[in-house]
Amino acid sequence: MSETTKLRLPLLAAAQAQKHVTHNEALLKLDALLHLEVIDRDLAAPPPGPADGDRYIVAAGASGAWAGEDGHVAVWQDGVWRFHVPQTGWRAYVRDEGALCVKADAGWLALGAGGGALQNLTLFGLGTQADAENPFAAKIGKALWTARTVAEGGTGDLRYTFNKEAAANVLSLLFQRNWSGRAEMGLIGSDDLQVKVSADGATWREALRIDRATGRATFSQGIAPRAWVTLTDAATVAIDAAAGDKFRLTASGTRTLGKPTNLTDGVRFLLRVINSAATTLTLNAAYAPLSGSVPALRTGAGQGNTFDCVYDAAADKIFYAWY
Repeated sequence: MSETTKLRLPLLAAAQAQKHVTHNEALLKLDALLHLEVIDRDLAAPPPGPADGDRYIVAAGASGAWAGEDGHVAVWQDGVWRFHVPQTGWRAYVRDEGALCVKADAGWLALGAGGGALQNLTLFGLGTQADAENPFAAKIGKALWTARTVAEGGTGDLRYTFNKEAAANVLSLLFQRNWSGRAEMGLIGSDDLQVKVSADGATWREALRIDRATGRATFSQGIAPRAWVTLTDAATVAIDAAAGDKFRLTASGTRTLGKPTNLTDGVRFLLRVINSAATTLTLNAAYAPLSGSVPALRTGAGQGNTFDCVYDAAADKIFYAWY
């Protein structure tokens, strides 16, 4: 009997008797295989009491009435099991998994819908085309990763793991503008953590290296000094530690120093007071300011004192040296 290539539907022959038998056989195959949905794909033996039209993908090691039908589609029709050999590319919805599967050379593979899994893909493009150089590619506006909560079966933690083969290999994040590199950070040709920058994508300068053995940080280009912040001359000298770490004030007469704002433990800053005339710096005890007594500033125009200060949160004091 002649059959179609893909679904092996029986074809009517010229002058064939009882054409309805062949025609009905083709309809039964179409009914079984079109919009294929199966109950299970993990059974190796027929389930008891199947209903007419029930379909299964036969698991490996099949036995009983399914013996020798591994990977095939089994359909219970008219009181008997009928089997269909799937072609590569067939898709089937597996009801008990809530997953869409596709027939590949290696067998039936879940496509990830409803709790399934995407496995061993060679290319994946999201909003763009992936290629051999970039087998995973995404063109999107935002991305969100969040930890699975304990209630959902997770731990509440989220950790990214990046791995390279050897110390001489590169494991990094590369930041670009118009496809030209501007910054790179990671394990770049060694196991030390590095940060590099570039103005043109061609010439790179190492800015920071943290030694993997000691944890010591090295700033290859040095640390750019922060500018002096000029304070407003007022009866009470107000310092905001978030504004900088070097403050300068030109004053004359008596000034009161209150406790600076936005202090955190260990914050260090300089306070330089330049005298335009005889000047004295006093304390505001209500704010628990500088520890000890602040000396009178040098007199004379253009002279002054510099205070090297550090904040101790436990004592709620600012300790200093002056010169």
